[in-house]
Amino acid sequence: MDLLNHIKYKRTKLRQKKPLRKDVFNQISGIVKQYGLKKSFLDIFEKVEDHIFAENLNVSRIRVKSAMECPLFSLVSEEEYCLTLSIINKVDNPYLVHAHSPEEILLCKPLYRINPELGPDKLLRYHFETLYLHELAKRNHRKQTGNDKDG
Repeated sequence: MDLLNHIKYKRTKLRQKKPLRKDVFNQISGIVKQYGLKKSFLDIFEKVEDHIFAENLNVSRIRVKSAMECPLFSLVSEEEYCLTLSIINKVDNPYLVHAHSPEEILLCKPLYRINPELGPDKLLRYHFETLYLHELAKRNHRKQTGNDKDG
């Protein structure tokens, strides 16, 4: 390929449309609007502990994600904007962009703490509670069998 054709090829590649990707702000602001979350939602973060969810370890149901239409561009009020930014700052991990409900927002930190390497395919398909309980069960099984890497 000569230089002229190479330049033409590069320029046509640059002009091609690229799909818009889902971003965390629009995802979380969509949840804030859809569920009517208020500033008091932030107080719940202080109270959420791993042991609350560990009680349900024997539950064998698998929760599939509920469908959620996330806007590409979110129009929010000032209060919703501040709440969205506060949630993003408080959670601050890559699982947040895959959350579809307030419950999943609350589970982002514990789930990321227990396994920071979950792929987007699992995060998009299964509810965070199911993933969290699965990871807890795996950890408990490793401890019982003596194959625990953490100690």
